[in-house]
Amino acid sequence: MRKKFLERILRNYIRIERVTLNSSMGLEAMILADMHIHDFGRREAELEEILKDSSEEADAIFILGDTYDERTKSLEPIYRILRQVNKPKFGVLGNHEHWADPEIPISDGMRVLERAGVTLLVDRVTEYRGIRIGGIDWYEDDRSIRGKLLELGKVDLLLSHTPDIIELNPNAKVVLAGHTHGGQVCFPLIGPVWTPSRYGRRYASGLFSKGESYLYVSRGLGEMTPIRINCPRELTLIRI
Repeated sequence: MRKKFLERILRNYIRIERVTLNSSMGLEAMILADMHIHDFGRREAELEEILKDSSEEADAIFILGDTYDERTKSLEPIYRILRQVNKPKFGVLGNHEHWADPEIPISDGMRVLERAGVTLLVDRVTEYRGIRIGGIDWYEDDRSIRGKLLELGKVDLLLSHTPDIIELNPNAKVVLAGHTHGGQVCFPLIGPVWTPSRYGRRYASGLFSKGESYLYVSRGLGEMTPIRINCPRELTLIRI
């Protein structure tokens, strides 16, 4: 009994989360955050199968950064997994794509993502089905982020790797983010022990509202340290 309990809380399964927002955009989307693809192994094969089954429900796919990291051996598995999804794909970069440079030049990573059909929104805006979608790159300082947000202007939907951006009052109806991995290690009544956010556990995962904006934070599909306790990986189907 004890062994089964430990297996249940420690195993790295993928949970499909279904979220509905009252934003009236009429968009069904899939969120892929923090995949941290290193090679093509068991986890990647599982993700590939789930994407085949679940992507039919989505109008578009949003990729929220950290698709690969410093431990990635080849970018080919990323291409293999994403190219099979025959839906419009929009994405941003995370801290690990930047930190993996120069071992994996960021230009190479961007080229592979674009070859797989991803429209990269690196500090720019595009329009899809009448919805203004903006994306912001990874920056270490708020001053740079504020400047880029001003350049983007008002958007319906903002893709950001980090949820911390919500504290800078982006001019967006909905913000989608990852980065935190949900904390990875969570305890009953306490929640996550730690998250890589300057706001601690405030935006660890889930749905939030601030001002006139919604924020949804995904627990992500991967990690650098391969352990999760009471914090399963997440593939999100969101109605916006």
